[in-house]
Amino acid sequence: MGLAISPNDERVETGQTAQPNAPPLRRTFVGVAVPGIAPTAPTGSARRVDSASASPARTVPYVPPPGPLPEMPVPHAPRIVRRVGGVPLAAVGLVAAALVVVGGLTLALLWKSAAPITAQPRTTPEGQDVLSLHCDPKSCKDGTVASLDGIRATFTSGEAQLALSRSLRVGQNIFALVVDRPGMGRDETLRLVVPVGYRVRADVATMSDPRPRITIRVEAPPGSDVRIDDRPIVLDTNGAGAYSVDEAAAAEGPADESRVVSLDVPYTVVQKGGVAEKGTASARVAIAPLRVDSPGARAVVEDDHALIAGRAAKGSTVTVDGANVAVGPEGTFETMVPLPTLGERVIEVRANTPTLTQRTVHASVTRVVNLAEAAKQFELQQPIGYDAAMSDVAARTGQPIVVRGRVLDARSSGHRTLVLVDDKRGCSKGSCLARVIVGRDMALAHGDLLTAYGTVARAFTTSAGQTVPEIEAQFVVRPK
Repeated sequence: MGLAISPNDERVETGQTAQPNAPPLRRTFVGVAVPGIAPTAPTGSARRVDSASASPARTVPYVPPPGPLPEMPVPHAPRIVRRVGGVPLAAVGLVAAALVVVGGLTLALLWKSAAPITAQPRTTPEGQDVLSLHCDPKSCKDGTVASLDGIRATFTSGEAQLALSRSLRVGQNIFALVVDRPGMGRDETLRLVVPVGYRVRADVATMSDPRPRITIRVEAPPGSDVRIDDRPIVLDTNGAGAYSVDEAAAAEGPADESRVVSLDVPYTVVQKGGVAEKGTASARVAIAPLRVDSPGARAVVEDDHALIAGRAAKGSTVTVDGANVAVGPEGTFETMVPLPTLGERVIEVRANTPTLTQRTVHASVTRVVNLAEAAKQFELQQPIGYDAAMSDVAARTGQPIVVRGRVLDARSSGHRTLVLVDDKRGCSKGSCLARVIVGRDMALAHGDLLTAYGTVARAFTTSAGQTVPEIEAQFVVRPK
């Protein structure tokens, strides 16, 4: 059923007869959606409206159409600016691109033209391998740093000494060398190849062996002819050989100061089909100081124990018969060693520091039943007297001697006692002074009578300028 609009603008429903006396409908256009009041019913479900049932219609306000568009004024004619000079942007772009290209080529040339770094291996007298680096000073300016395995070296005038964390081996040694140039200089990592045809080096680690020595070690291709200190060296199947230099005399015995041992040994290496190559293997090692004050180098005791006391360098590690002992801030140490049986016992004392190789002192301690019997046995050695010692102290060093007399002065120092004795046993005339060192603490007073049994140590000069013999006592006997 459709809707239509009558000529009299009255709404009628087709198919029905209009009532003559029906009130006129309000002027509402049906089928035209007025904004805001469009029908809400779905399309196709039109609602029946008649005069009998329709509710009063609401008056809808009239919304007028928008006015005409306003006319804008005509714009002025365009103003043309004439070019009077300058450079086109295209030309500027081309020039900039050319500069970039030229700069890039220059940098590339500079990058490729960096001078190479060369390395010459060598071994220090302390036994450490070092690379002597060389670079053009223009490429490696002062302050350029080369590093390898965390170890750094700074170039000065194109030279640097770079220590190695590991030893070089015979053959090709390949390293990644990091180069850090100061400022805007080029930083890089270089592949460094160090060829080693053979090696002859000094090994100072063997100075810590029971018999201290410096070992010259050889690594060469099997079949090479090697001579060290003009002595032929036999190489094993791997081309390894060694030559030892005994340094026991330098590393054993008491010493108040460290001692440096230097060694320069010539060598000659001839590889198969090659020419003779000569060189020198150098070694330098510092030996730690050590002194055993008590009981001294040789001691005779009646007790079942012996006090071992002495002095070493600050920061030393000290062992007595292989056992560590406490060391004081100034390097002093002491410990008690048992003597369960009669007879001689040799006690080994060693000291070393992180930078000084070990020194060894052997103290001989003999336990006896009583010192009176020991004195009788000592007299059997036919000891010399004071006059014989003074005739030539240097020549008499180490010979047995007996000193008997009154104590003029006595003082203790580091568990040992220094005694000035007026000897009457071997002195033919006048006052015969002797300095006696006793390797233990003793309470002595001026005028006490003392007999010392020991050996001639050296000549000693008193504060008054008098030269007297110094005696290292093995034991002393005092009258009851």
